[in-house]
Amino acid sequence: MPFDFEAVKEFLRCPDCRAELVPSGDRLVCTNRERRLAFPIQDGIPILLTDEAQELSEEDWKRLLDNAPR
Repeated sequence: MPFDFEAVKEFLRCPDCRAELVPSGDRLVCTNRERRLAFPIQDGIPILLTDEAQELSEEDWKRLLDNAPR
């Protein structure tokens, strides 16, 4: 079952800083420029654990946010 971002977007927040999350392919990206975390989505389930997140470079983060639906 695919992850339905639209159904839960108003409830989703970054577990680290509480910023908004936006979808980008198979992950959710934190909109906080200071953190730049990307959380994986596995088997339709977002893994919102800071230990599982990838910290993105500023360039990658900006590119992903520029292309992410909001």
